[in-house]
Amino acid sequence: MPIDLGLTRIATLLARLGNPHRSANFIHVAGTNGKGSVCAYLSSLLSNTTQLKIGKFTSPHLIHRHDCVMLNNYPVDRSLFEEAELAVKRVDEQFSIGATEFELLTATAFHIFHSQNVDLAVMEVGLGGRLDSTNVLEPAVVNSDGYCLHRGVIATAITKIGLDHENILGSNLSEIAFEKAGIIKDKIPNVVDGTNDVEVLEVVKKKAIDCNSSNYIILPQSDEIETSVGTINRSLSPLHGNYQLQNLSIALKVIDLVFPFLQKNYPIKTNFTLANLEEGVKRTQWPGRLQELRLKYSKDQPSLPVILDGAHNGQAARELATYLKTRFNGPITFVLAVTKGKDLEPLLSQLVTAQDKVIVTKFGKVDGMPWIQCNDPVELEKEVKKYTNKVHIVEELPDVFKDLSQSDNVVICGSLYLVGQCLSLHEDNL
Repeated sequence: MPIDLGLTRIATLLARLGNPHRSANFIHVAGTNGKGSVCAYLSSLLSNTTQLKIGKFTSPHLIHRHDCVMLNNYPVDRSLFEEAELAVKRVDEQFSIGATEFELLTATAFHIFHSQNVDLAVMEVGLGGRLDSTNVLEPAVVNSDGYCLHRGVIATAITKIGLDHENILGSNLSEIAFEKAGIIKDKIPNVVDGTNDVEVLEVVKKKAIDCNSSNYIILPQSDEIETSVGTINRSLSPLHGNYQLQNLSIALKVIDLVFPFLQKNYPIKTNFTLANLEEGVKRTQWPGRLQELRLKYSKDQPSLPVILDGAHNGQAARELATYLKTRFNGPITFVLAVTKGKDLEPLLSQLVTAQDKVIVTKFGKVDGMPWIQCNDPVELEKEVKKYTNKVHIVEELPDVFKDLSQSDNVVICGSLYLVGQCLSLHEDNL
């Protein structure tokens, strides 16, 4: 089933499953770009500063379908995922609910968190926020002494918002921000990226006021990030790109906000120290985002140095281009595939110059997401020619790398689905 936003089906499905989403507390994260990185930071920070069972749900999956659900920073076992998914699908069919694929996936994550006794989970919005299936979550209820009476969302975060999925979320930043800000919950603190456009920040501010929620605007900082237990240097982060300073700052602010709640409700399971925070930053993993890798594309060929990045819209492409200027001096060889329906101009205009070479390829079917299709390589090639004449099509992914040399500055981007299938190819040839 294609994208069909709304909360009725997911609420019905979860009710039939016994409302597993009410068994844990949650941090809910929305945004156009950066939300996955913030979730990665949060999961690592929480896993290293508490003895709680920490869950994480992000989408789309990168390599394997089950890697979208993690427990204490490790993907769940495939068998556990498939067992939960089957249980969810049986209920959906039994009661003729007609849930979408993403709603089934969201319910599967909740089912796993419940069955594995997760204390606190980090949930990434799939699309938008207000009507996204993850927004079935309710605010936690806390008494005047700080004790949790009913589990639910204890903090929300909104990262950088840009133009993406305009056909679904709205044609301008204000409309898109309205959808993203829909995750803000009554009396639950919200953290927002202060580098967003003024119109975005105004929409978020209004929603926070309407919800009687404290709204924390994270402005650009130096490399030293202040927390309630000391200063963290962003150089500790293994994630590349200047924009990660904002993402890390957002995550650390969220941690500051939720720790009084955690210390009150899980006193013997929290150890909120500067050293543990630093370790959490160091251990953060978020593959496929400015990831430098020696790609093993064939068992009988030497590995090829590449940079993989899931940049698929203008805002993300701008950040990728900024990073590449610090990384390479000469021409870049882009390996490019995009999802059907994407606006190509904002992506290509930020990245491709006349001196660059572009290999247009395609990604295959995406497991569990039958509505996702790759753009026609011929159409993409035509658009790329507006920026460089050095472009050709290689449709089969393993063949893309055969004629590239160790000295080429190879960047794989345009779609997380492409990046994921390159990482899968790498894994298969190790």
